[in-house]
Amino acid sequence: MNLQEIMNSITTLGGQIRQANAKLAQAAADNGVTTEELEKQQTAIADMQKRMGALQASYDALKDSQAPALTPVAPAAEPKSRKTMLASNEYARAFAYALRHGITRKNGIGNENVKILYDALTEGGGLTPGEDGGFLVPEDIDHSIRELRRELNPLASLFSEEEVTAPTGWRVIDTAPTSAMPSIDEMGTVANNSDQPVFGKVTYTLTKYGLRIPISNELLNDEVANLMAYLSRWFAKKQVITENSLLLTALKTLSPSSLGSQTVDPDAAIKGVLNKVLDPAISAGAVILTNQSGFDALDQLVDLNGRGLLQPDPTNATLYRMFGRRVVAVSDAQLPNATGGEGAGAWEKAEFFIGDFREFATLFRRSGLEVASTDIGGNAWATDSTEVRGIVRMGVSKFDAAAAARRQLTL
Repeated sequence: MNLQEIMNSITTLGGQIRQANAKLAQAAADNGVTTEELEKQQTAIADMQKRMGALQASYDALKDSQAPALTPVAPAAEPKSRKTMLASNEYARAFAYALRHGITRKNGIGNENVKILYDALTEGGGLTPGEDGGFLVPEDIDHSIRELRRELNPLASLFSEEEVTAPTGWRVIDTAPTSAMPSIDEMGTVANNSDQPVFGKVTYTLTKYGLRIPISNELLNDEVANLMAYLSRWFAKKQVITENSLLLTALKTLSPSSLGSQTVDPDAAIKGVLNKVLDPAISAGAVILTNQSGFDALDQLVDLNGRGLLQPDPTNATLYRMFGRRVVAVSDAQLPNATGGEGAGAWEKAEFFIGDFREFATLFRRSGLEVASTDIGGNAWATDSTEVRGIVRMGVSKFDAAAAARRQLTL
């Protein structure tokens, strides 16, 4: 073998060793893999390392005896993960470049300045997140959006959340058993209990939601940090409002019952829901969700000693609890009061939802926020601006309707 052939063998064997080490790490984390199998993999890696040493020694010896030495073949670069790409400065610069030049997923193919944007879409193969949308946002924007979401009363954290790759799908749920096992005499026949497991199917369908944001070309040509901060604030507000609307719509499918009125001890009715309506396991993790009007009504309730029934959470003074359960309030604009009647018979009721919403429903999302831009379409040409379009895909499916109850408090 000549120097080039030996170096090629070293490169190939090096790749095999890296793959074997990765396989060993994965197997070591799997409790189902026996220690004997782990030892076999370790032995195989040790043998490859010995061969690597022999090849390297042969290469060094032959190199010393020959001149000039041939240039070794460099090993292929390890592919970057999507998360690594989205977090890189290179991706942020390419993303800003695409916005400034109106580059979209369809017209930017072959442009080396935005190649990493396409790499992030196709990383992992299969159905790409941006197949009918734009480019994924950099991690800086995504992180900022999550930071801002926490200041906008997002409800998603109260529900189960799941990221999916397909626009439609289903999940399997079972029903809880209701009866005990029958007794059996010594050597008796085990009865075929009629209380058999029953499995159901919950489907989900994602809907595409989007908006356009006009951006002045002056801001677009400003530094990247200002542009990213601006987009983060806009998309954070829109995403929270959209998610809250979907989740509240799911809760409103529950049939409402009366919680009484502000003058007839609504706290007793709330306690009745927690103690008797909800299953004990659900009640233990329940949340009381209402709007500003409902929160105000609760905040005015006092016990016999004049102490408020609504108490600050001892671990977080910005949160409130009632009967040990967290109380969450959204604006009246997002969750308006129910109204009816006319004149002297007009009435207004605040909405209350009580339950463990993680068991009640799941918010399904597909990939992340996708963004594209244009300086020609829409109103961009007339206003000398650039329009940025953001698209998200999400949907809500109910799993356990008995995990929450809907009540209305007459104001």
